[in-house]
Amino acid sequence: MKRLSLVSLSLLLLIAVFAVSVWAAAPPTMQARIIDGSRATYAISGAANTPAATPTDVVTLYGSATKTIAIRKVIVSGMATTAGSMDVVLTKRTAANTAGTSSAPSIAKFSSNDGTATATPALYTANPSAVGTGIAFAEKKLNFGVAGAAGVVEFDFTNATGKPVYLIGATQGLAINLNGGTVPTGGTFGYTVIWEEF
Repeated sequence: MKRLSLVSLSLLLLIAVFAVSVWAAAPPTMQARIIDGSRATYAISGAANTPAATPTDVVTLYGSATKTIAIRKVIVSGMATTAGSMDVVLTKRTAANTAGTSSAPSIAKFSSNDGTATATPALYTANPSAVGTGIAFAEKKLNFGVAGAAGVVEFDFTNATGKPVYLIGATQGLAINLNGGTVPTGGTFGYTVIWEEF
């Protein structure tokens, strides 16, 4: 038993030494990132938005010619006067949408020291006439509950693989798409998108 304890202790010591050596070899920017999330971080958010009757893209976030965009989290909620459900499909687009009626949500900074965001968000109230080329990569069913029982779905890219969704260049975008489904009676949705720029 004592010999087994010594072996376990030695193994833990080796792991600790290895971890310290990896930390020491890491660039200072990586060390800072591990400690405090030093990248500029932003979010868009909205509540009680009325989508088109059979909505496709309801929210998009397109990248930047000057920065890499790393999407960390997407949250979508739904409420209706008559309960129902819809698909929420996240799609990575490689071309812009065409037409439609949209507005630009305000972008919140996580720190007042962060510069102006370079990503371009849009909130659609009428479907694009054509959505940009893209590939769906995540889907969840959202329950549109009645008042007091709103449904919520969350896509957290900080936990699943540890790797965010990257948008590289101004033509790459993330779309929250409701798959052209029928909106439950009185249905509205809320959303939050959190991303970093570097």
